[in-house]
Amino acid sequence: MENPFRSLRSVGSRRRRSAASLALILVVVAALGATATAATAASTSDRPSVDRPTGSRIARAVEEEMRRGRMPGAIVGVARDGRRPWVIARGHADLLSLRPMRTGQHVRIGSVTKAFVTSLLLRLAQEGKLGLDEPIDRYVPGVPDGGTITLRELANMTSGIADNFANQEFTIEYLTGETFTPRRLVELGTALPALFPAGTGWSYSNTNTVLLGLVIQKVTGEPLAAALKSRVFGPLGLTGTSLPSSRALPRPFAAGYTEQTLNGRLGEATYNTPTATWAAGGMVSTVPDLLKAARLFGTGKPLIDPATQRERTDWVRFAPNYPGQRYGLGVFDFHGWIGHNGGIPGYTAISWYLPQAHLALVVSVNSDIHVGPALPSYAYEPASEIGHRITQILTPAHVAPAAVKVRGARPTA
Repeated sequence: MENPFRSLRSVGSRRRRSAASLALILVVVAALGATATAATAASTSDRPSVDRPTGSRIARAVEEEMRRGRMPGAIVGVARDGRRPWVIARGHADLLSLRPMRTGQHVRIGSVTKAFVTSLLLRLAQEGKLGLDEPIDRYVPGVPDGGTITLRELANMTSGIADNFANQEFTIEYLTGETFTPRRLVELGTALPALFPAGTGWSYSNTNTVLLGLVIQKVTGEPLAAALKSRVFGPLGLTGTSLPSSRALPRPFAAGYTEQTLNGRLGEATYNTPTATWAAGGMVSTVPDLLKAARLFGTGKPLIDPATQRERTDWVRFAPNYPGQRYGLGVFDFHGWIGHNGGIPGYTAISWYLPQAHLALVVSVNSDIHVGPALPSYAYEPASEIGHRITQILTPAHVAPAAVKVRGARPTA
């Protein structure tokens, strides 16, 4: 699917960057190699999640991918249940100051947001506060065919509702710096013709998760950001995760770099508005936090009971899903790794969990820039490229794909 942000320029950036100077710095940084920092987090065991030889192999693979893809910076984390997380940072958080990337820096996580939002939806379902097979018009009036489209079909992308990003009005409003309301995002998606009758096909649509965000607000009586904080972030102990409504990121943060600009030249997207994605991709987090969340996505623990988690992993069988890459209720299955990946101008991220190995893997890159031959119609995600290399080392029997290659399924915000 054509990247809907491809024609967008950086809007509202507080620091105007020269595309030529940024591009030169990016090449020089890649050629010189990456600076590095490392950190670990407290756990119930002092035994590390990754032994020293394996950690060295992973670090080399990360550095190779960064050089190949001219990535400014990356943070990688691995956590095995009951062991001390292993987290490293490579490269730079800012290309002009050459401020090094640090393991605890805040980054935008794009559509990993969807896994959090659907986790809250499932928790509300198991508490009896909503039903997954209830129609959306019970909570949000005015949705075309809202009497037949269920919350489950919104969560697993079988609703047939078009992606709001596909509406040209979205592009225009984004370019002019508009602040989007959730209702406006829904209008932009539902103004387009339905792709198919609900429950008869599959197509990735950000509009679906925006609608689920509105449902959560209706059921909880709280803004989505507050409901996530009290019902998901707090119980998981996530101190660096939020759904902001302003352009600012919590400090410390990594600047984000993109070529998804009006002229196709390198630019900075650090302060692009998160209201353009909201429940579908507006969250900010840290790699240590995403390691904790990955276990929730992959197992449901500690917030979702086993029966509800089985519903979450009832994988959609409609094309273009296939056994090695398929979608459930707000999570993907990548050859056994369960979770979500995300991309937003300037940032890409993955948060995956392999239940068989009790293993979490998180990667964040402060770039979505593609280097190499022209791509077919799917989004490029440097974090997924690094994730692919790491799974080759950690879990040869469960190697995740290098990039998402599902037409119509853009697992980014």
